[in-house]
Amino acid sequence: MGARAEERVELRVPAGRKAKWRRAAERAGVSLSDWARRRLDESADQELAEDEPVVPSAEDVEAALRAIGSLKGREGAELRERVHQARETPWIVKG
Repeated sequence: MGARAEERVELRVPAGRKAKWRRAAERAGVSLSDWARRRLDESADQELAEDEPVVPSAEDVEAALRAIGSLKGREGAELRERVHQARETPWIVKG
């Protein structure tokens, strides 16, 4: 489930371009708004990659917190220990 949209962006484009975007969105199985948001985010991330770190979205933070919560049980303890051990093992590239 995505974050609630609070702002609106309006674009004026030729009808043919909007139709092309709508077809691409349909092919991707998402709404035109969702398709456009994804493409704009991808472009912004590429353009800003050198200038600023990508700020995690509210959805990313929520998913991370759920993942952390799933590691608190007995089964999670074993996985957590393996992850900690893997962090201490240096990366070795054999070639």
